[in-house]
Amino acid sequence: MKSFKIGALVAILACLIFPTLAQDENVIEYNVTAETANIRAEANTSSSVVAVVHAGDTLLIYDESPDDGWLRIYREGEDDAYIADFLVERAPQRFYPITQEPILEVSGRGKDVTDIFDIPTGAYRIDAVVADNFFILKSIVIEGDCRDDTLFNEGVFDARSLEVSTLFISDGCSIIFETDNVDGDWSFALRNVLDLDIIADITLQVETGTSISGVGTQMTMPTFIPEGIWTVNANVDDNFFILHAEPLGDCDSGTVFNEGDFDADTLEVSTVYRANEDCVVYWLTSNVDEPWEISFEKLR
Repeated sequence: MKSFKIGALVAILACLIFPTLAQDENVIEYNVTAETANIRAEANTSSSVVAVVHAGDTLLIYDESPDDGWLRIYREGEDDAYIADFLVERAPQRFYPITQEPILEVSGRGKDVTDIFDIPTGAYRIDAVVADNFFILKSIVIEGDCRDDTLFNEGVFDARSLEVSTLFISDGCSIIFETDNVDGDWSFALRNVLDLDIIADITLQVETGTSISGVGTQMTMPTFIPEGIWTVNANVDDNFFILHAEPLGDCDSGTVFNEGDFDADTLEVSTVYRANEDCVVYWLTSNVDEPWEISFEKLR
């Protein structure tokens, strides 16, 4: 029954994802860095101002070479417009939509034990923001058929804060969370990773040349990998790196990379990944503090 449900889910996702991908513009998310910035009708300062944006606003910029220092903006339902390239910067790759409401939000300070929470059966991404450079988060089962787990055990000596994410599975249990090895403020949130509407909006279609980048311990967006044999490449600005695959469907699961070299400053590694059918795959990184990038190449 479980395999049937997974197969049906992947089939539904394929129907939802492929039409969405076909309609999407080839755009990249940028953040406005200037206090205020003018959006203009043409790529010059003499053209009319069609909108004003502010620091922190997000723009969708076409993935193309800049036109003499101007970036072309995609605006749904409106004509394209332009902004000077020094007024924005490319946004970090986002692994979940900022509009997705969490099922649970918890915050505190220092070493603490939370209230008891009833977590419905499901799979969740857990995102933690910590105003400190060390952080341990454990889940402890009060009632139900789940197991105690250490969700985060993070430490970066030269950092002032941490933003990390991972996968959390519940079989419908009552849970308390315990924090340790932290002095500053912290917060974390749980979001449903099996929400079909959300998955359809954010799934990344994998093809030869597709890459995903991040920093430290992260859980990526869902990726849709067509059936076949793939090479997965990792470039890591660190000397340790673990990559774990969590697929929906008949694809390789478990540890993809578990690398460490005390004498190295960076790592460049490759391996073969087998997708026996079309799959949706989440990728989880751990045992890494610095930036990393994984990329894909289809062999056959």
